[in-house]
Amino acid sequence: MRRVAFQWLPAIVILALTFPVTGYFAAQAQSTKSSAQNAQHILIHMKEYISEIHGAQMGLELADRLQRNGAKVTLWLELRAVRIADDRIVRAATPPGARPFSAVFKSLVDHGAQVLVCHHCADLEEVSQDHLREGAKLATADDVVQAVMEADKILDY
Repeated sequence: MRRVAFQWLPAIVILALTFPVTGYFAAQAQSTKSSAQNAQHILIHMKEYISEIHGAQMGLELADRLQRNGAKVTLWLELRAVRIADDRIVRAATPPGARPFSAVFKSLVDHGAQVLVCHHCADLEEVSQDHLREGAKLATADDVVQAVMEADKILDY
């Protein structure tokens, strides 16, 4: 009887050590998965461009920094801010000492942000799908509604 117990002892010790280690790795995997799922959805709503160039620059820079720091950013451009997504105009003046709009926009999109452009406003500003920068999308009312409903926070610029 004693001999049988000693034969099983190594297996029992290995099992006793395996369960906590397996549980630890499972918890780490779950933590990583839940943190990705729990990324904050932030909607940045922009309405102006040239008349408020400093504010537009601040909004774009904030959107880019939030996206690069793990938030899920949607940039919603309407009224005259649709011109930020216009490839013909976005290369225009930037505030002194600031990154060019095109560089900030590219970084924002390259890091996974979604850019929605009000279709109606784009029509009024004569910005067509052909003029949009890569990563920008002419948005339907349903696209905007979905973005607003998914947002944890909405910032207005």
